[in-house]
Amino acid sequence: MTSSEDAQSVKLPSTLVADAPITISKTRSPDRDEFSSASTSPGTRVASSPPPSTPLSSVAQERPSRSQSPFGRSSISTLRMTRSSTLSPLGTLTELASDTRSLVVRAFSPTIAVLTSPEADEFALHKGFHGGFKELIRPFGERVTGKVVVRDSNGASRAWDDFGVRFVNLADAATLDTEAGPQIAAFRKIEELLTAHVTDATDENASAELGVNGSTTTDSSRLSSTYSFLLRRLLSAASMSPHETFLHPVACIIAISSRTPAPIETLRQLYTQSSQGAKKVPPWANPEYLRYYVLLHDDEDDDSTNATALFDQMKRHFGLHCHLLRLRRTQALPSDENSVELGSCEWLSPLEEWNGRTGTDNLIEVEVPQPCVFESDVAAINSFVRELVSQSVVPHMENRIAVWNDQVASRRRGISGRFMNMSKRWTGFGSVGKSSSNSITGSSSGASGHYDAGQGSYRFDSPEAILRKMADYSVMLRDYKLAATTYELLRSDFNNDKAWRYLAGANEMCAISTLLNPLTIAAKLKVETLDQMMEVATYNYLTRCADPLSALRCIAVTIELLRVRGKAAAENASKWGIRLLELGLVGPTGHALLSGKVADCFAGQLGFGNSGWGTRKRKAALWYIFAAEEWLQLEQAEQAALCLEQAESMYSGLRAASAIESFPEMHSFLEQLRIEVKMSSATLQNSALHDEAVSEPNVTEETSETLDQHTRRRSVLVPLEPLGGVPLSPLRASHSSAIHDDDFE
Repeated sequence: MTSSEDAQSVKLPSTLVADAPITISKTRSPDRDEFSSASTSPGTRVASSPPPSTPLSSVAQERPSRSQSPFGRSSISTLRMTRSSTLSPLGTLTELASDTRSLVVRAFSPTIAVLTSPEADEFALHKGFHGGFKELIRPFGERVTGKVVVRDSNGASRAWDDFGVRFVNLADAATLDTEAGPQIAAFRKIEELLTAHVTDATDENASAELGVNGSTTTDSSRLSSTYSFLLRRLLSAASMSPHETFLHPVACIIAISSRTPAPIETLRQLYTQSSQGAKKVPPWANPEYLRYYVLLHDDEDDDSTNATALFDQMKRHFGLHCHLLRLRRTQALPSDENSVELGSCEWLSPLEEWNGRTGTDNLIEVEVPQPCVFESDVAAINSFVRELVSQSVVPHMENRIAVWNDQVASRRRGISGRFMNMSKRWTGFGSVGKSSSNSITGSSSGASGHYDAGQGSYRFDSPEAILRKMADYSVMLRDYKLAATTYELLRSDFNNDKAWRYLAGANEMCAISTLLNPLTIAAKLKVETLDQMMEVATYNYLTRCADPLSALRCIAVTIELLRVRGKAAAENASKWGIRLLELGLVGPTGHALLSGKVADCFAGQLGFGNSGWGTRKRKAALWYIFAAEEWLQLEQAEQAALCLEQAESMYSGLRAASAIESFPEMHSFLEQLRIEVKMSSATLQNSALHDEAVSEPNVTEETSETLDQHTRRRSVLVPLEPLGGVPLSPLRASHSSAIHDDDFE
C-alpha cells in the first residue's frame, strides 16, 4: 500500500554630546544566567537531581536548576520567548540570540503530518498530553538528536547537527486557505505579541534587577533578540497554501495502539482517510507522500509477545516504514524520579502563542505545571524521530529530487527545453490541448495552459508545481544552489501564466536561497538582480494578492540575510529597511525596532582608504536617535537608553565629535531627549521598587517571653511617680499616632 514514492521622527541631523552615559541599573541575577550548551534535547529538562549513569542524548549532562532552564520555568514566562529560548547545536544560547541566519535556515524544515486512531490519542491523553500523540512528539522534532546526513544534487554528503522537522495534525494540514481572515488575524497578532514581548522583557528586568544595584552595563543584544523574535513569528505564521509547499506534508505518521481492535484493518482505514477521505489534502497538494506506520505499546505491560507479533505483521503488510514505539502509559510528575519536563515549542504560530498568553495572563505568579515524561520515554521518542527522519523522510526527499530533476528540470535547462519555452511563449505551440480543454470548461488559463486562474493554483502533477516542490525540497535539505536555479527557472513561467502569487513566492525564495548559499560570494551577488526580485515579490504580494504578511516576511528576512553576509551588503539592507518603514507594514513597536535595525545596517558599512571615506556613522547615529525617540513615546525607557548609547558610540568615533555644539537647536533637542530618558528610567525604577514593596511587605513577627517575677531594687535618684502620669515624648507620640499608616512612600 505504500512505497518510497509515498511615533514621530526627528527632522534634524544629530550628534550626541559626550555626557555621562545613560544607564539603567541592572544586575544579572542567577536566574538569568545561561547554562552550558551540553548535549540537550530541545525543550527537555531533567527534573531529578542525580544525573544518570549513561546520559541520554536528550538529557543534559549538567542539569541546571529550575529557574535557570528557559523551558523549566513553570510560570507564563515559558511561553514568552526570551533571548535564551532558541535551542540549537550551533553555539551557546547567547550566541544563538543574534545568529538569525541559523534561525532562517531552521525555519524551512520538512512538515510531517500525524494521523492517529482514538486509542493512540487516549494513550497520549493518559500521559497528560491533551493534544494527543502529536503534542507528545512535537517538541522532539525541533531538533533531531545526532547528525543527519543529507546528499545534495551532486552526490556530496554533509552532516547537519541542527536538522529538525515539524509535526502537524493531518486535519489541520488539509484545511483550505481560501480566505484572507486567518492571514489578517496572524498579521495583527504579530504586532501585539511584539509589544507584549518588549513590555515583558522590560518589566522583568526592572522588577528583578533595577532595585538590586544602581549601576550596570547595558545589554544591546536585547534588541537583536527582539528582532529574532519577530522573525520567528513571521516564519511560523504562514498557513498551507498552493503557491509554496513548505507546509505540505512530506510524510504522514499513521499511529495505532496495541490495544486497538482489528489493528490491520484500522491502519487500512486511516490510510484511506488520508488518501480519499475527509482528511485528504487539497487538490493542489501532492497526495503521494510517504506513509509511516507506528505501533504504540505500553512498556509496563508484561505481555509484549503479542505486540511484537503484531509489528511483524505490520511490516509484512505495509513495508519497512514501520516502528514499534514502547512507552510507559503512566503519567510522569515533576516529583517523580528520572522525569523530564517538556517546555513550549520554539516554532509556535502567532495564534498559538497568543492563546497561550491569554489563557494564563492571570496566573503569572502561579506555577503552571508542564507535561513530563520519563527518561526511558525520552530515549524511545528520540530514537523513533531519528529513525523516521534519517531512514525514511530524508531518503524519500532525496529520491524525489533526483527523479524530478532528471525527468522535469533537466529538459527545461537544455536547448530543446529553451526552444519549447520560447515556442509556447510566442506561438502557443505545446499548450493547445490544455488551453482548449480549459476554454471548454469555462476557466481561463495562462500561456502554459496549466494554471487555473479561477482556482488560483496549478495541479499538483503539472511541471510548474513539480518544479516548485523540487525547489522547496532543496531548501529544506539545504541544497541552496539547486533551489536558486530552479526558482530562477520558474520566474518566467509564472510571469507568462500571470500567476501572481506564485510569481511573488518564486522571487522571494530565489532571493532568500541565493543569500543562504554560502558559495555565493559578494562579487557574484548582483545588487540589481536582487533588487529586481525583491521589487517583484513585494509589488505582487501587496498590490495583486493583498498579502501584507508575506510581504513583511519577505523584506524582514532579506534584510537580516543581507546584514549578516558582511559589510559589503549592509547598504542594500539599510535601503530595504527604509523601504519597509515607508510601506507601513508594522505598528509603532515594529517601527521602532526596524529603525534600530536600519541603524545597525548603516553602522556596518565599510569605508574606503585609511580615512574610512564612505562610512555611514552619522546616518547610523541619526537612525539610533529616531529609534530612541520612538521607544520613548512607547514608554520603553530602557530600549531608548540603549539606542542613545549606540548613537553616542557612533558620534564618538568621528573626528569632529564636538561639532554638535555649533548647532544650538540640535544640541538642546538631544539634551532634552536625554533628560526625558533619564526621568522615564527613574520612574520605571521607582515603580519596580514600589511593586516589590507591595508584593513582599515586611512582616514583623512578635514573640512573648515570661519575665522574671522577682522584685527589683528601686532607684533612689528620682522620685517615683505612676507610669500613667508620665507623658510620652513627642517623638514616640507622633510615631504611635502614625503607626496605622503602612504606606511606605
